[in-house]
Amino acid sequence: MWFIVLIVTICLLYLTSRKPRNFPPGPAWLPIIGCGLELNRLRRKTGSMSKSAEVLAAKYGPVVGARVGVDRVVFVCGPKEYREFSSREEFNGRPNGIFYTSRTWGKKRGVLFTDGEFWEEQRAFIMKHLKEFGMGKKSMSDMIEGECQAMLNDIGRKIDDGGGECVLRVDNMFGVYVLNTLWTLMSSRKHSPDDKQVKHLQHLITDLISNVHMDGALFSHFPILRYICPQYSGYSNFVNIHQQTLEFVRGEVEECKKSFDSSDHRSLIDSYLDTLRSPGAKTSFSEDQLLAISLDLFMAGTETSAKALAFAFLYLTLNPDIQTKAQEEIDAVVGRHRLPTLEDRPRLKYVECVVLESIRMFSDLGLSLPHRTLKDTHLNGYFIPKDTIIIGSLRGVLMDESSGWTNREAFQPERFIKNGRVQIPENYIPFGLGKRRCLGENLAKANVFLFVAGLLQQFNFSIVPGEPPTEEIVDGMVPAPKPFVALITRR
Repeated sequence: MWFIVLIVTICLLYLTSRKPRNFPPGPAWLPIIGCGLELNRLRRKTGSMSKSAEVLAAKYGPVVGARVGVDRVVFVCGPKEYREFSSREEFNGRPNGIFYTSRTWGKKRGVLFTDGEFWEEQRAFIMKHLKEFGMGKKSMSDMIEGECQAMLNDIGRKIDDGGGECVLRVDNMFGVYVLNTLWTLMSSRKHSPDDKQVKHLQHLITDLISNVHMDGALFSHFPILRYICPQYSGYSNFVNIHQQTLEFVRGEVEECKKSFDSSDHRSLIDSYLDTLRSPGAKTSFSEDQLLAISLDLFMAGTETSAKALAFAFLYLTLNPDIQTKAQEEIDAVVGRHRLPTLEDRPRLKYVECVVLESIRMFSDLGLSLPHRTLKDTHLNGYFIPKDTIIIGSLRGVLMDESSGWTNREAFQPERFIKNGRVQIPENYIPFGLGKRRCLGENLAKANVFLFVAGLLQQFNFSIVPGEPPTEEIVDGMVPAPKPFVALITRR
């Protein structure tokens, strides 16, 4: 018996420390743990996994090979290589491990972490019906303006209660307002910023996202840990938060069912329910899949936009001259008598550049959602076996001097203005490329623009004496500024 255990252990040690022939170069693979310790050391040293990937790329080249526990992982860091892997079909899969299935009943469901024909059918349906209910249309602008006005009113009341000023924690103040801009399309329902259940869920999701990373979690790299130490490995918390969120969206779907009218669809959920009741529905459509889609959009769609806005106001608070210049443009173009709209965007050139730069500074700290190779293939001359996890580093595209970015760490909206016009460089691709490009791109850009323009039109954001914000971040699946406050006054 002990002899068999010894042989199995030796085989495991050998197999987990052996690289495939011509696999991309990278840190040494130790038995069982692979490069895990080295990646963790770099993350602690640099402050983020995206900066760690940049360090590795400087040493090994733009395509870096690694192993963490059971997973082969390749980081793609160069702009040319990022474009190539984003455009090739064999890199369009999603990983199969428990990190991606334990969130939805042990199956790959939803739209973020599915692939193949199943994903293509579901993504096409979502895109079609989000557009039908306002995505990219004037009604989307009207909806965001309504949430922006609600936020302005809430902040205004706090300023009045504070005798002409208030101090607010800015990094987490956008959540419910941004959620409503998406959730109205999903369910035709909106939630109050004081809704305790929604605020509780958003707090849990923010905590979860700050404690897991795009390359996975401890329990995903070492699956046996979910049985041995489910709490320590993060498995219990991961599953619990997803279950709570699924229960919330299940309630939202049930509310839509109560008022469902097959002749009057008001939301994506209505359209999906109608499809489920039709005799010709494809097998990829199910009520579980509807819940998983709602889960994906609730978690990902709001966190990314809210965090991009948090970065925007971090840099605006730290750079009052940029804030003043944007406000002067808003006064000259729009005035104070009405809110800015998306129709004003072509004339609010500097504000648009503030938005572009805010998204760049936010996105360069993140990594793409993980891809999976669908077959054995090659990238940049290296062999990438089937089922390898591929992660794109946006930092290599949005910050590297070889991609055309100078003074890259500075917040400089002017970098997007050439000859008096807004010009977007070729390598400005924060929403990704190819079939896996972010499906909420239009809504996200509109959200950031309208909230930035609306808030700057009405308020000044200043450093609270003795409490200056830091540019350090909370590294996680979605990067976030460290908690910070600002002194807010009416203009």
